[in-house]
Amino acid sequence: MGAPADVFLLPPGPDPDAPVAAAGVGRLVERMGLGGAARTGRWAVKVQLGPRGLAAAIAPAWAAAAARAVAGPGGAGRTFCCDTLSINLAGLDTPGEHLALAAVKGYGPGGEAPGYRVADDPAHGPSFAPPDGRGPSLALLAAQAAGLLVLSAVRPHPHLGFGGALFALGAGLADRQGKIGLHRDIRPKVDTPLCAGCGSCLAVCLFDAIRVTGGRAIIDHELCTGCGECMNHCFMAGIAPDDAAGIPLFQKRLAQAARAALAGAADGPRPAGYVNVLVRLDRRTGGPGRRKERSGDVGVLASRDPVALDQATWDLAAGGPLGSLPAWSGFTTVPGALLDEAAALGLGRPQYRLVTI
Repeated sequence: MGAPADVFLLPPGPDPDAPVAAAGVGRLVERMGLGGAARTGRWAVKVQLGPRGLAAAIAPAWAAAAARAVAGPGGAGRTFCCDTLSINLAGLDTPGEHLALAAVKGYGPGGEAPGYRVADDPAHGPSFAPPDGRGPSLALLAAQAAGLLVLSAVRPHPHLGFGGALFALGAGLADRQGKIGLHRDIRPKVDTPLCAGCGSCLAVCLFDAIRVTGGRAIIDHELCTGCGECMNHCFMAGIAPDDAAGIPLFQKRLAQAARAALAGAADGPRPAGYVNVLVRLDRRTGGPGRRKERSGDVGVLASRDPVALDQATWDLAAGGPLGSLPAWSGFTTVPGALLDEAAALGLGRPQYRLVTI
């Protein structure tokens, strides 16, 4: 079955306001064996900006250090940073607003990180459709890159428990319509006795699918995309998927999307590396949302195997002071079906060896 994959752990430093040095993120890229990998072609460095009003989920200094490491000496122009249009975060759902918010968060012209792009901006050309039809349409710039470096800020996710490497690969590199297609079987429902009619869910829905009538929220499933942002922001944990079977189906579909994204426009899987950031875990969501237990910084994890990396992320969340992933995330879901399907599709294996650097 082969040796377990190496998952490298960079522990947090003593400064709570700067728990991870950018140089450490560059070392993780080197330890993955990707130093100078962009000499053979231009690499996409997939980052996350995060919601308005907060610092960038992936700090520009971290992205810049990772990009320098994968570019190698004299590698200016061999990498670019990117993200895709969002279906759940205001300000990231249109190219113009997205670029403006990127500039505010330190990814604008003249910033530390290399040339930021909205990878599925229609101005770059039509989206890439996987030839076998298995997977969503992909952001063109990311699909055409020679390799991928995927930097993920781990945060709670209603359909997975947490969003990590596989989520960033499968959903994060799909274009906006592809994302909507991935979520099509998720149908949130409101638990009426728990609904306080506060309107927090209505305020974050980009598709005007929620209204408050008679002091209770009502979801219009003709307009709802199933993105789950209303679940993340419900103060009373009063919104959940209508059919639990939709969750494993979504997770399996996400694994298939991750396989398509890894192949992109190439003949086979492209070289790639993955970094999961598990610091500032309590400061990353866009609002107070559902009640979650607080957790300290874990550090930054990296691996060439996204399945092993997400398994290690899950294990560290479950093995910490909270004792379980749901206690931290506030959701009962776990990514078991996602990891199983990704392993079955050949994206990696859950067995790993944790190496502290």
